[in-house]
Amino acid sequence: MHAHNHYEIIWFQKGNGAHYVDFNEYPITPNTIFFITPGQIHAFDKKRDQEGLVLKVCPQLLDEATLEEASFRMFNLFRGNGVPYRHIDEVNASKMAMFITALKEEIELDEEVGHTDYMKALLRVLVITIERGCKETGQQVLHVSKTSHKMFIAFRHLLEDNYHCLHTVKDYATKLNISTKTLTSYITECSTLSPLEIINSRITIEAKRMLRYSNLMVKEIGYMLGFEDSSYFVKFFKRQTGLLPIEFRNNYATSNNNL
Repeated sequence: MHAHNHYEIIWFQKGNGAHYVDFNEYPITPNTIFFITPGQIHAFDKKRDQEGLVLKVCPQLLDEATLEEASFRMFNLFRGNGVPYRHIDEVNASKMAMFITALKEEIELDEEVGHTDYMKALLRVLVITIERGCKETGQQVLHVSKTSHKMFIAFRHLLEDNYHCLHTVKDYATKLNISTKTLTSYITECSTLSPLEIINSRITIEAKRMLRYSNLMVKEIGYMLGFEDSSYFVKFFKRQTGLLPIEFRNNYATSNNNL
């Protein structure tokens, strides 16, 4: 299990097995593409028949313009509400391979004029190709033309920066200069979860990561996630997962699974 400070597009071109992302197991089949965000914990299974490639993308290429159309496409793939993977059809897989070859070639030309812009352009076309060639996963596609969709993405970006200190819907509505009722309306239009459920889910997954992959004490983890009283953190975690934090940690310490 490991995490990164960059984005990853992992394309399994051949083979089968499982890929583990944030305590969930997902199937690998030919032309499965996973989208991993910075901080996500993931792992490959022990099979060795898989072939493919990993495209590592620095955050600067994706995060500079959070409300542009290109950024919406990135968000739909990397931070959508559904599973963290898509299946691409054969025709667009061939196109995808072509753009990845172009990216590999451009990487070697880092001193050429317009290098960064060229890389961004290739990456954006690659993402469009993936979106066009992927089968439906049941998640809603967000559009830059809709106010509610813009606000949903603004909320999600704000949450990523503040989940460790802001825990209420009112906190985020205030920062977005809208009412809690309006924020709730926008979020429920874009997601099957309420704003509070999204906030709690983000805090919970970070707590799980820290409990599983650090040696920090429970009260230290609670404090780092914005709970000044460790008992509040323990109650919150139990309410979200059905387990006490120490029970969750012990379950994984004694388990032989891959999560």
